[in-house]
Amino acid sequence: MEEFRIYETNKRSLLKSTTYRILEIVVDTFVLSWFIEFKMAFVLSIFIEAICFAAHFMNERVWNKINYGREVYKEDR
Repeated sequence: MEEFRIYETNKRSLLKSTTYRILEIVVDTFVLSWFIEFKMAFVLSIFIEAICFAAHFMNERVWNKINYGREVYKEDR
């Protein structure tokens, strides 16, 4: 029986983290703008998201080493 393993590359994790964080910046800026000036909300969002980006990327890399809940099926052709 052949065994297959799937791994994510650093580039994939980086792209996933980047696109998610861009979405979060937009959402955070919009929400914070309701309470404080837009420019301040934007700067604060960028700062917070930079920290969260690093944490998210590291979390992706750790989970890439954990196979829990991951299944791979080989297709017979």
